[in-house]
Amino acid sequence: MKLSFEWLKDFVNIDKTAEEVAEKLSLTGTNVEEIINPFDVDGKIVVGKVLEIEKHPNADRLIVCKVDIGNEVRTIVTGDLSVSKDDLVPLALENTRLGKLIIKPRKMRGILSEGMLCSLQELGLEEKSSGVYKFKDDVPVGTDVIEYFKLRDKVLDIEITPNRSDCLSVLGIAREVSAIYDVDLNLKEKEINSKDEHNIEIRIESDGCYRYTSRIIKGVKIKESPMWLQKRLIASGIRPINNIVDITNYVMLEMGHPVHAFDLRNTPKIVVKDAKGGEEILLLDGKTYKLMGNEVLITDGEKILALGGIMGGEESGVKEDTTEILLEVAMFDPVRIRKASKYHGIITDSSYRFERGMDPNDSLRVINRLTELVLELAGGIPSEIKDVVNKKIESTIIDFDFSMTKKIIGIEIPKERQIKILNRLGFEVNENKVKVPTFRYFDITRSIDLVEEISRIYGMENINGEPFKITTNSNSRSKEQKLRYMLKDALKNEGFLEAMNLSFVSRKWSINGQKVKISNPINEELSVMRPSLLNGLLESLAYNYKRQIRDIKLFEVGKVFMEKDGKPFDVEKVAAVATGKLNKNDYTDPRKIDFYTFKGMVENVLNEFNISASFIPHNLEGFVPTRLAKIIVNNEEVGIIGMFDPDFMDKYFDVKDEVYAFELSTDFVYENFVEIPEYKESAQFPSVRRDVSILVPDNFLLGDVINSLFKYQYVEEVGISDIYKGKGIEKGYKSITIYCVFRAKDRTLKEEEVNKIWEKIKKDLVYKYPLKLRFEEV
Repeated sequence: MKLSFEWLKDFVNIDKTAEEVAEKLSLTGTNVEEIINPFDVDGKIVVGKVLEIEKHPNADRLIVCKVDIGNEVRTIVTGDLSVSKDDLVPLALENTRLGKLIIKPRKMRGILSEGMLCSLQELGLEEKSSGVYKFKDDVPVGTDVIEYFKLRDKVLDIEITPNRSDCLSVLGIAREVSAIYDVDLNLKEKEINSKDEHNIEIRIESDGCYRYTSRIIKGVKIKESPMWLQKRLIASGIRPINNIVDITNYVMLEMGHPVHAFDLRNTPKIVVKDAKGGEEILLLDGKTYKLMGNEVLITDGEKILALGGIMGGEESGVKEDTTEILLEVAMFDPVRIRKASKYHGIITDSSYRFERGMDPNDSLRVINRLTELVLELAGGIPSEIKDVVNKKIESTIIDFDFSMTKKIIGIEIPKERQIKILNRLGFEVNENKVKVPTFRYFDITRSIDLVEEISRIYGMENINGEPFKITTNSNSRSKEQKLRYMLKDALKNEGFLEAMNLSFVSRKWSINGQKVKISNPINEELSVMRPSLLNGLLESLAYNYKRQIRDIKLFEVGKVFMEKDGKPFDVEKVAAVATGKLNKNDYTDPRKIDFYTFKGMVENVLNEFNISASFIPHNLEGFVPTRLAKIIVNNEEVGIIGMFDPDFMDKYFDVKDEVYAFELSTDFVYENFVEIPEYKESAQFPSVRRDVSILVPDNFLLGDVINSLFKYQYVEEVGISDIYKGKGIEKGYKSITIYCVFRAKDRTLKEEEVNKIWEKIKKDLVYKYPLKLRFEEV
């Protein structure tokens, strides 16, 4: 929120600089991000009176002016041919800075110009000007224009936390400053009474509207706002439009409560009701919106006039020929406003405030201030106020023990000081009962909240902090925590780096089809709880990949979220992704990660827990079917391992290399962990090894074949020592070298025994399966 420091001083009389106030506000929790000079001018700009005007002798589009600035007359050349004799104009003298422009005397087609006549655009008071500004008031010649327009005003850019909606206004920040410096708050309260009848029916038929306060003003004149008001709006980042619209924006910024003005010609009555869904409305931003249903609507009973709490309709807005208006000060349900704002993608100053919760009981004060400014700047005759309350919000009363402050913060703050702080902040204290003002209704609910208010205004820098004393022992970690650290260490030993991603992700894809939706997401891109750790890991991989980091190994251990019987639940999983070189730091190793090397990494990690797993083919959207498997432990599926489909990775993540991933439940790891593996007696007799290279069809799965070799006598170990595909290998096949280790427990095996068994194994490989021996006939 941008706050004019000059405007702030209307409410609190303090002899402090903007920098001093900004520092104090930041220390009390209202963080000032920066101090801005909104009107980027410096030097000397004075009011001058045009005495004479002549055509430039050497240029048709220039005129030469003699301008009186009080103590001398300056010759000024300008291209604005609308400048006339006796005009009062702002004149920038030499060495004045207007933005990046430095004013210097210079010859223009042979005539020396001793300064420059300024437009409002050059003074920073208008987005685009058509010519030199002419003062409408009788301003004395020689008046300092920078002081006259208060262009040295500074703006505090303040970060307001979502719970402090009361600070989204000049008044709210002034209340904070009043408490910080212990000075009185100058409230601009003026009650305007009228006997004119308010003859427009007001009806609330929606529980999304708590209160609707209105007043009619007839005989208003739509025109340009005075400069002082425009300047404050510009400093706050709002573009001036006309006096009525500017007044509504001004009051919203000053008092924090969004307001609206309707053209009475299009407002025969006001009925606040809920949208049914499917209706369309053209709003003031020039766009037509189709309603989802349940939005709060301001209507005339049939026609929609505004999207309540968000934006007015184009047809009911104030026009140049408007003469009668209806002023609205309403209070809407914050949750309903937020849902509608997010759904339609409309974020306005009004919705931003309403969704954080406005004061439900300041309507009369706000509408009187609104009326006061309309009468002052647009004229007219006001009606009586019509105030319709649909849901009354009462002030919260908190029983507060003032000694609690010392128990919480550790120092003694006199009770009188605590009461004064609370009073300055708008609380009413009666002995030990504290009445919370309704502008803090959504924020202050407990005694501890009052301690926080007292502490931050007293000054957290005045409270000495001591670190907590925590007694630790060697058994501070549970078994599960120890195993989790062990799991992470095992993955790090395989070269993986740990990632920590958000628990909510986009709806782009889901590895298991489940999506636990978030009822109030930050945005549509982060609208579901993660159904898999792979969502976040792939985002992290893609982030690095786009920055030319192509050798990546990442893992994460964390919760994922699913649904059962319509109810969400979470489980812990471990997942990893990898792409690029197998050993990126070994320039002699050109190998890249493939399915087998990645599978080996997973098996190495499981081996650390003395867990043996098997892998069976699987099919899942987003993965290559022939490179995807279920991970099976003790006949139970515990996870998956595979390669992502290249088209999938290119479409969703713009990654064009092979990406491998696994994800499995950590519960089975912790449950099946064998800390001390079963003892096996060391072999007493030597082993004999035999190798054979076989040609295997590309689509044939060899895992079951290898496992079947253990049934042969004396076979102790079976494995694969080489895989080759290339020159000399028949198309559609690959060469795989299988080895068997034979050993007897009671003696040394003879060569003839091993050869006999080995020949039997080779024959069975060829006759039982679609396999061929690569180097010999059987």
